Amino acid sequence: MIPVLNNIVENIPEALSIYINQIVYDKKSRGERVYTYSLGEAFFDIPRFEISDHDWYWGYHYSSSMGLLSLRQKLSNLYKNYGVDINPENEILVSAGSKCLIYMVLQTILQQGDEVLVPEPAWLSYKEQIKLSGGVHVAVPWKESVQDWEKHITSKTKAIIINNPTNPSGKLFSKQEFEFLIGLAEKYNLFILSDEAYSDFLCDQDKFISFASFDKTKEHTIIVNSLSKNMGMSGWRVGYVVAHQKLIKQLLKLNQHIVTCAPTVLQDYMAQHFEEILFYTHPQAVKMAEKRQRVYEIMKEMGIKPMAGVGTFYFLLDVSEFKGTTNELVYDLLINHNIATVPGAAYGESTSQFIRFGIGVEDESTIKESLKIIKSFIDMPQYDNTKIKQQIKELGRQ
Repeated sequence: MIPVLNNIVENIPEALSIYINQIVYDKKSRGERVYTYSLGEAFFDIPRFEISDHDWYWGYHYSSSMGLLSLRQKLSNLYKNYGVDINPENEILVSAGSKCLIYMVLQTILQQGDEVLVPEPAWLSYKEQIKLSGGVHVAVPWKESVQDWEKHITSKTKAIIINNPTNPSGKLFSKQEFEFLIGLAEKYNLFILSDEAYSDFLCDQDKFISFASFDKTKEHTIIVNSLSKNMGMSGWRVGYVVAHQKLIKQLLKLNQHIVTCAPTVLQDYMAQHFEEILFYTHPQAVKMAEKRQRVYEIMKEMGIKPMAGVGTFYFLLDVSEFKGTTNELVYDLLINHNIATVPGAAYGESTSQFIRFGIGVEDESTIKESLKIIKSFIDMPQYDNTKIKQQIKELGRQ
């Protein structure tokens, strides 16, 4: 008999978006055409740049656990565009993706039982990483404004996590909202962990503001970002955290024990070609935001109601009028129509009557046809769930 496992890990759910994408991969491996709106990335056209034999062979080996200084300098320069001064020597750390860095941050700042406010909709791993770090996840319903969040703060509150722009709604935080939040952080001595992974996915008229620009000393601010979304390199697993040097020093120890270093050859490649890659990727991120606006107009014409937002390449679609459950809708679309979306419940209890619909992969004509099918489900006068309940059971889902 296998020994008893950690009950905290056993009790957390798998990442639902990744589970659904595994079904997508399985269908594609069988030669099926799947209309993929569940994927958390946009496909960019990025040229291949040269890398010398010396740099390639050096990349076989370990490098600094802080991240290559040359790359940290490039990332620091990038944030100057957002009005944020970062000392590349001791205020930024690079590791194998921002996901593991958020976990390391939570491990570093939380004591057992500390509370973390997470406004919904929220990226699905925040909640589980908080639990794994001994913290208590406190959900803030999506209809509440930033000015309402203070009522959720207690003597145990240690941090607030924001995602700007937000995956999956596309919400862009304003200057006034950030001014209020830094006031809360100072009043209650909290950290604001700002996940800024989608900072480039905005139309020209929408301005991204980094939360760090409101906290010059970084005493209350932790910024996490990556190359995955903005630079279209999700497979490379390179992310970074910006914080006060005292926090970075503690994160460094965790990085040494857990990861050692981000991939050396990829860091070096990025450092050498950072500006060239941005030259190609930033305009494509803006074009994706413009595509999002056009798709929004299509939804508006169809009578589909997305949650308000302007950034990222996602929508949260209101499917509350569908006569079945949201899970039945998602799995019926996937199993029987090869349309892959993600249930809104993955992003919060208050968003359970929404589905996430990402536009990073499919073209606009395909998106329009898929939306017509989704709309037909929403408009059904009644829904017979007998078949889909059996199909869901066969997947091993409840």
